[in-house]
Amino acid sequence: MEEVSPMTTAPACRIQVLPDLLVRKIAAGEVIERPASVVKELVENAIDAGARRVAVTIEDGGKQLIRVVDDGGGMTAEELRLAVLPHATSKILIEPDLYHIETMGFRGEALASISAVARLRMVSRVPDAVEGHEIRVAADQVELSRAAGCPPGTTIEVRDLFFNVPARRKFLRTSTTESGHVHDQFARVALAHPAVAFELASGARPVHQLPGGVTRLERLAQFFGAELAQALLHIERHEQGLSLDAYAAPPAQSRATAQWQYVFVNGRYIRDRFVQHAIKEAYRGLMEPSRQAVIFLFLEVDPGLVDVNVHPTKIEVRWADSNLVHSQVLSALREAFQRADLTPALRTPWAPGSEAAADEDRVRHELAAALKAAVPIVPPGFGPTGRPAGEAPAGHPAWTRCAPSQGQSGHAPQGIGGLPGGSPAGPLGDAAWRALYAGPSSPAAGGLDGAPPPEGGLPAGFGQARTGLEGAAARAEGPGATGGNAAPRAIQMHNLYLVVETDDGIMIIDQHALHERVLYEELRRRLTQGTLEAQRLLLPETIKVTPAQLGIIETHAALLQRLGIELAPFGPDAVAVHTFPMLLKDVNVPAFLRDLLDQLGQQATQHVETEVVIHKLLDMMACKAAVKAGDALTDEEIATLVRHRHLVDRASSCPHGRPTMLRLTRGELEKQFKRK
Repeated sequence: MEEVSPMTTAPACRIQVLPDLLVRKIAAGEVIERPASVVKELVENAIDAGARRVAVTIEDGGKQLIRVVDDGGGMTAEELRLAVLPHATSKILIEPDLYHIETMGFRGEALASISAVARLRMVSRVPDAVEGHEIRVAADQVELSRAAGCPPGTTIEVRDLFFNVPARRKFLRTSTTESGHVHDQFARVALAHPAVAFELASGARPVHQLPGGVTRLERLAQFFGAELAQALLHIERHEQGLSLDAYAAPPAQSRATAQWQYVFVNGRYIRDRFVQHAIKEAYRGLMEPSRQAVIFLFLEVDPGLVDVNVHPTKIEVRWADSNLVHSQVLSALREAFQRADLTPALRTPWAPGSEAAADEDRVRHELAAALKAAVPIVPPGFGPTGRPAGEAPAGHPAWTRCAPSQGQSGHAPQGIGGLPGGSPAGPLGDAAWRALYAGPSSPAAGGLDGAPPPEGGLPAGFGQARTGLEGAAARAEGPGATGGNAAPRAIQMHNLYLVVETDDGIMIIDQHALHERVLYEELRRRLTQGTLEAQRLLLPETIKVTPAQLGIIETHAALLQRLGIELAPFGPDAVAVHTFPMLLKDVNVPAFLRDLLDQLGQQATQHVETEVVIHKLLDMMACKAAVKAGDALTDEEIATLVRHRHLVDRASSCPHGRPTMLRLTRGELEKQFKRK
């Protein structure tokens, strides 16, 4: 029998063509990050369709429903069928069109990507048609278009986003956070197109109703308030093919983060390092290096000189001449700042005495009474004392009424140093802390309305209200604080540095840096024991907030309560501040809270751990409350601050890492004077 040789089989091909649905899901992963991405794509499509009115409605932060209605050109039945296919678009036809983009969209990926990860319904009608048409798509299931009654324009509904991508849906944030991101994307498009009317609603609650045909400045006021809009400097320039229209805030209006910098190119929101560097350079020397400018910059350039086909989200661009853009932005801003009077206005406190002032005082107290009745924004079951609070009122499932704060009752919460169950404020005890930080007008020195100060309370106001401190520190500490020896001799130089005699030379201290470290360590120690001591404001402050900031407040309500800050909603776009940390009693409340919300928002976008967030917040609080460069100190205040350098950890540097003191030994001095 003849032996049969085994047959050699060819290996299976390892390269496969991916299914269409998987390809679309991959594309969706690049284009559709969250509900806000869907809103951006759909609203931009409405603008490209020539819409004069665009209405956006979301439910559950956009996770359950996103509806965009426009009065644009609409689509026929055949166009509806093609619109949901990958790379189907009316924006470009031939390759040269790709290098001269004049529309917001052009790739033809948005609707195909959305329909791959959500349930999509589109109803559209062209203006001269008798009837419209409807199409539904969910993943790879497509319903043929059918006749439908609708007004001219297009309505698109996106339901159950990421219903078939559970991993992506799991990483979506809370409804409030997602609503904030939707608001940001909505604002970017609305700011760039003031001629178009926009509406935004969250469920049945209207968030924005913006009329069309307004100026850019009016649109800015609609989003960010009249106070900021009135402070903006208008700058125009048209040179070398670049048109610049900017609204720049004076340095006094600076913020803690760069998220208040809006840059648009041909109506498209972008982030560009050349433009950002030009803005930073224009403001250099006008404000602190750690602060960020507030600016709204609109650039118009020949579409052939800028490439927007760089990033899937089209948020990055490449310039044909980046140096030209940088130089034009920098010179335009610098020239405007040189001509403008950037001196911040002095706001004097209200002075009683006139009949008009009496009426104003009555109105202010009536407003205060209304604000005090508002529901504080705190998590369920969390009160300022850490004990369970009452149930949330109807209509506010995430908010509860707080128990009376320590500022109302005159007692600080349990666990804070100096109270029963707490530890002393530090090696020197609370008396020394009151001597170091408090003045006769502060609650630590006398309380509100002459009431006695709470025992163990953390005082405030060092550097602003220090009258009558002379001798207080010495009385509080006694001779034993320095081992029975006299306090080291020290003088203040230039109202900035303290020069201190030491056993082996001299030490030069940065008064702000050292005081900031002292305050930071004390705040950190007290926060680990409970809630920072706060006082209830006689007249609550109101602050305008964006929906994104309102989401930040609700997300971090427990942390804000621990910091001694109690907020309550006051209308759809404002909150009222009821309690504030005693340490910051002389700090501008609205400015501080704006910086605080900017910091919390930045940390949320970077997914930073809670411990890092708390460190940054305490650092900011300490910096705001610390004695400033230029503040003249009394001899007793100097002596107290110098003694405290031995009583805190890491006293050699401030929380930012800057050195607090420099040492010069006698040997080094003798070398400099040629004594040896």
